[in-house]
Amino acid sequence: MRKRKVQWLAAACVICLAQPVWAATESTIVYQDTLDSVGQSYAGEISKASTPEYSNIRVVRRGEKAKSATPAEQLPTRIDANKMSYTGSTGDVYAQGDVVVSQGNQTLMAPRIEGNTKTTEYRTVGGYRYLEDGGKTKDITGQNMTYRTSDRHFEADQAMGWSDPYYVKGNNATFDGQIGHMEKGMVTTKHAMAFVHTPDYRVEGQDIQVYPGDKVVIKKPSFYIKNFKVLSLPSYTTSLRHDKEGKFSIFSLIPKPTYSNDDGIGLHGSTEYPIGKNGEAYIDYRWYSKSGFKPQVGYRHYLPWGTASVGYSKESNEYNDETVWVEKIGEARLDTHTYHVGNSPITVRGGVNAGYWKEGSVKGSHKEYYAEVSHDPIKLGKNADLRFLGGYQRDYYGYDGSIRSMPYWGARFQSKVGNRANVWVSYNQRNITYNNSPYRFDTTELPKELIYGGTYKLTRLDDISVSVKNNMMSGDIDSVYYTWHRDLHSFDMYLTYKDGHKNKNDQWKIKFVGKDF
Repeated sequence: MRKRKVQWLAAACVICLAQPVWAATESTIVYQDTLDSVGQSYAGEISKASTPEYSNIRVVRRGEKAKSATPAEQLPTRIDANKMSYTGSTGDVYAQGDVVVSQGNQTLMAPRIEGNTKTTEYRTVGGYRYLEDGGKTKDITGQNMTYRTSDRHFEADQAMGWSDPYYVKGNNATFDGQIGHMEKGMVTTKHAMAFVHTPDYRVEGQDIQVYPGDKVVIKKPSFYIKNFKVLSLPSYTTSLRHDKEGKFSIFSLIPKPTYSNDDGIGLHGSTEYPIGKNGEAYIDYRWYSKSGFKPQVGYRHYLPWGTASVGYSKESNEYNDETVWVEKIGEARLDTHTYHVGNSPITVRGGVNAGYWKEGSVKGSHKEYYAEVSHDPIKLGKNADLRFLGGYQRDYYGYDGSIRSMPYWGARFQSKVGNRANVWVSYNQRNITYNNSPYRFDTTELPKELIYGGTYKLTRLDDISVSVKNNMMSGDIDSVYYTWHRDLHSFDMYLTYKDGHKNKNDQWKIKFVGKDF
C-alpha cells in the first residue's frame, strides 16, 4: 500500500510540467514534418518563393489516429530519496534528501516533496529541477511548485530554463488544464540566448497566456533587441492555428534586419490574429532600401482537408539570378493537404488559385490549377534517400490571353557522408509545349535541369558548398555556385560566388538571414 501511494506522489510531481494539454487526442490528425520538395534547395541556398513546388506542406495519412498520451499513473515510476514515509490514516506523504523521481523520459529533482493522497495536492520544498530527455527538450528550475492530480492544476512560484523551442523565465506560472499562464515573463530562443550577457532579442510581458492550438495573449509586451526596446504594445495576440508542429515564433512581430545585394538593407516582421473558430488574419511586412515596402495581408481559413485564403501580396522570385517582384491583388487560393493513397506510401495533393498579377507593365488576371503525385522518401541506406514526383500545372494569363500547360516530373537524391559532408542530386523536367509565362516571376528558365553538389563542414560555425546547374537541353553547364556559410549566433551569413560559364554573368552575392524568424 505504501509503495502504491508513493507512486501516486511521483506521478503527480512528474506531470506538473509535462504540459498534458499538448498531448494528442484520439481525433488529432497525424502531421509529418516534411518539406514538400525534399532536396529542392541545396545546402547554403536560400529558399525561393512559396509556389507549389517549394511550399511547406502537411502530410496526412487518411484514417490514421494520433496516439493518446498514456496516463502518467500507468507508467513505471522510480523514486530515490534518503528518507521516505507515508501515513495511511491521513494520506500524508513525505520524501526528503536528494529526491529524484524518474518516469519514462521525465525526471523531477527536489530536496523535499510533501503531499497528501486524499487532497491529491503535492508540493516541492527547497527548489526543483525538471528534465525531459535528459534536458534536451526541457530543463526547468524554480523554488516551489504545487500540483493537484484531481484536476491537473499546477502552480510554480518561479519557472526558468529551456522549454523547446524557447528559453523562458517568469513568476507565478500556472496551468488549469486548459490555459497556461505566467506573470512578468521573458521569452527568447536558443540562438539568441546569452548565458552571461543580455540575449540578442527577447519578449517581456506583464502577463502571458497560452491557449494551446488556438492563440497566445501577452499583456503589455515589450520587444527587445539586446537592451534596446524596439516596440511596446498594450496587448499582443497571435494565432497558433497555423502551427501544427508547436514551433510558432513569438518574435515574428519584431522588425528583423536582413541584407542582400539585390534588395539592400531590409526589415521583416509578421503576425497572425485568430478570427472565429477556424480562421486567422495575417500580415507579413518587408521593407528594403532598394525594393521598398513589400507587404502580404489577408485571411486564411483552415478546412479539415486543406487551407483557403484570400489576400494581397508582393512576392519575389529569381530570374537569371536577379530578384523580381510581382504584385498579387485579391488572389484567392485553395490548397489541399498532401494525402497518402490508402495505406500506401504514395501521396497526392492539388490546388487552385485566381487573382490579378502586376509586374511592371505586364499586368492582368491569372488563374492556375495543379495536381501532384509523390511518395514517402525511399531509404537507400542509413543516411541516404530518394524521392520522385510528377504533376500537372496549367496557368491562364489575362495579360496576353496565353495558356501554359506544364506537365512536370523530377527526382531528388540526398545523402550524408560521414560526420561533415552531404551530397545531393536533383533533376527537374517541365514539359512546356509552346508557351512560357509573360511574367519573369514564374518563368521557367531551364525546362530540363540537373543540379548536383555537396557541402562540407569546416568548423563548428563554418561550412562550404558547391552546386552545379546543368542545362540538359544543350548539355552545357549553366552555372556553378560556391557558397561559404557562417553561423553568426542569431543570424546566418551566406557569401556566394556564381560562375556563369558561357553566359559570362559572374557575380558575388551576400545575404544575412535571422535564424528564429
